[in-house]
Amino acid sequence: QNAAQALLRSVAPDLLFATAAEAEALLGGWALEGLLAFTPVVVIKRGAQGASILARGEGSRPIRSDIATRPLFASDTTGAGDALDAGFLAAWLEGRRTGEPASVSLRRATLAGHLVAARHLARAPQELDIH
Repeated sequence: QNAAQALLRSVAPDLLFATAAEAEALLGGWALEGLLAFTPVVVIKRGAQGASILARGEGSRPIRSDIATRPLFASDTTGAGDALDAGFLAAWLEGRRTGEPASVSLRRATLAGHLVAARHLARAPQELDIH
């Protein structure tokens, strides 16, 4: 835990993606807002339960947005988290480029991430032909 926190402090990322389990391990039981000590924006992925987005707000009050997802059957969830990351990043960077308010940009980016992940999950799994 301390080594991971030290690494985050030294890197000082602009954005951090973490699963709920990773966030818990990093914080050791602290409130999720504690992640904002390491980065201005955090995306906590909760699988089928959606995601939580945290961002440093004006003053000491963080911006928090919890996005729920509707149940979706998927025989293979491999790559869904990466798809969410990609959709989020594309929309978040576009919002920053256009000067969109942070609260709007973060919410739109989260929804975009979920749409990309849902599209990924709706496709039949691709098998590699190794012959």
